[in-house]
Amino acid sequence: MTTDLLRRAGSALLALLTGVLVLVAFASPASARAAAAPDTNEIVSYWKDKKDRLFVESGSPLTSDQQSEIRDALSESKTRIYVAALADSSIADEAAAGNLINSLGQALEREGRGKFTVVVLDGTRIYSRSNLIGRNAATLADLAASAANGDIAAGMKDFINRVNLAADGNRRAALDPDSTVSSDSGGGGGFGVLVGILVLFLAGGVGLFLYSRKKQREREAREAAELAAVKQTVEEDITKLGEEITELDTEVKLAASQADTQADWQRALDAYERAKAELAAVKHVDQLRSVTEALEEGRYALACVRARVNNQPVPERRPPCFFNPQHGPSVRDVRWAPPGGAPRDVPACAADAQRVEQGFDPHIREVMVDGHRRPYYDAGPAYAPYAYGYYGGFGDVMTGMLVGTMLGSMIGGGFGFGGFGAGYSAGYAEGVQDAGGFGGGDFGGGDWSGGDWTSGGDFGGGDFGGDW
Repeated sequence: MTTDLLRRAGSALLALLTGVLVLVAFASPASARAAAAPDTNEIVSYWKDKKDRLFVESGSPLTSDQQSEIRDALSESKTRIYVAALADSSIADEAAAGNLINSLGQALEREGRGKFTVVVLDGTRIYSRSNLIGRNAATLADLAASAANGDIAAGMKDFINRVNLAADGNRRAALDPDSTVSSDSGGGGGFGVLVGILVLFLAGGVGLFLYSRKKQREREAREAAELAAVKQTVEEDITKLGEEITELDTEVKLAASQADTQADWQRALDAYERAKAELAAVKHVDQLRSVTEALEEGRYALACVRARVNNQPVPERRPPCFFNPQHGPSVRDVRWAPPGGAPRDVPACAADAQRVEQGFDPHIREVMVDGHRRPYYDAGPAYAPYAYGYYGGFGDVMTGMLVGTMLGSMIGGGFGFGGFGAGYSAGYAEGVQDAGGFGGGDFGGGDWSGGDWTSGGDFGGGDFGGDW
């Protein structure tokens, strides 16, 4: 009896071990396949050889009907948009998404594709990058995903239309959260939209007309409020510059080097007066860029005046202090990270650089947003022209220092294949996690990353034949 029980126990144990080995044998290749990175060459070769801008990997959640809808929208698009639909969780993390899109962009560049937009669908999650419409691609992906209500095809068609609107220069419509456009991606609205409006009107479209008017008034009111807020910020900057000019009046009159000092003094005065005059004429936030450009010039001229009256060398022409443009030109770069964000190099005035290096908070320029004070670089897209005027004349400075901020998604630099300004490329690379990836969202709903991985720039080249 004992021998029989031992024999049975041994058989059962052997069967159990065999089963475990079989499971390991089958599970390991599956895990390896799941962890394998998508093949860039396979994707680009498919786009090129099949003349089909939608690559669909086995295991992608796209149905055949959804694939057909997306292909139709891509074929009608006025701009080149290349889509790689992958199985869910094909991309390990945001960094892997960045590497994949960079590789696809480089490959398309080598094929002479000119300007284009790349989209990667990791299951229902969308990542996008564009050298055609700049960093707006991430925002458009967010908007399309939000409007899709779980329908990947509808979300992709909405994204394609928004890209075309942005490419046509209709940036406001492309970035309008309340705007969802039809599947006719070729015209950015066009005849199909007009017909739809007429049909709705004939079917009782008076209500729609009134609703549209209401939305337009709300949008105009929102834009007017944004303009008023940013204008107040700029007006404070102008007042501050005027006060500093006045404080130096006596020292300038007593300066030994009158000719050079007076020339810089006059430049500061002229820039101050120009900023005041241009601010009075501003009707839209985009026009504020020229005002802050004048303020940047005036502050540098004033820094030169201070140096001359104090018998010091004239300062180098550097971007304004990132923490507060009112501080005037920066003196050096300092390693800094926003709360919860990644470190990056930013230009800083001497006082703020010392504070940061000693472990203290810099004196950051804050503005009022919905009753709360926020740093200007996280105050919304209305402040993009404000920042651009101060920093736009210094190459790719903004690309690195604004990564992961709200303004970061609105201001483009290069496509990301090298060429950032010295001292700022490290901030860009290390700000990837802070930026939230390539922007976009999830067509399955929720889980937004925001993000700022798309960028502007120009690949050069053109269309060398074919339409793939």
